[in-house]
Amino acid sequence: MSYMPEEQLLEQWVSPERLTRYRAAREDTVELYIWNAKVSAHLLELIAHGEVLLRNAIHAKLAPHHADGKWYRDTAHYRFASQAEREIQTAVVRATRGGKPETAGKVVAELTFGFWRYALSARYKTTVWPRVKTAFLGVPAHLRTREDIERIVVRLHDLRNRVAHHEPVFHQSMHQHFADIVSLATYIDDRAGRMIADQIASLNLVAKRPAI
Repeated sequence: MSYMPEEQLLEQWVSPERLTRYRAAREDTVELYIWNAKVSAHLLELIAHGEVLLRNAIHAKLAPHHADGKWYRDTAHYRFASQAEREIQTAVVRATRGGKPETAGKVVAELTFGFWRYALSARYKTTVWPRVKTAFLGVPAHLRTREDIERIVVRLHDLRNRVAHHEPVFHQSMHQHFADIVSLATYIDDRAGRMIADQIASLNLVAKRPAI
């Protein structure tokens, strides 16, 4: 059996403030804290699948509109917000570090999940969306809207930020989180959705939550 610290020792390690929400739950504080960390790590992995799928799907639709594939430099058409422009500049710097040549693929890989979240927002509904809407053919057209996809991506981006900062998620709906990850993948390719759904099922994370 793996070592489990006493609650007071865990408090010394992580601070009383961090344990406050866990102590308010009905489950054992230490066991719940450990389970939350485990489920957060798995959520990060699953969200990463969705993020990579999303950025590649969008890039695949935008790149053909530019001879060198560098759609992110077309500020005249996309009219990027100032924050988006800063993120693009940062991505270019990172992609070309050490004198490496700038390639669209490398820059795209350096753009944050937040960039893709806002690329699907209403601000870009007449610039980005008309070119990328065919990236989401995994579901029938009458079930596929920019607003629906944006809502899913917003929730996943917020979730990713939460687990990346080691915040509690045990009080939230795991089923909703899993559904969002599968839905995003399915919008892009139903086979990707099935792959992630199978991974979620094999992890059996909800069933492993500490008993009350």
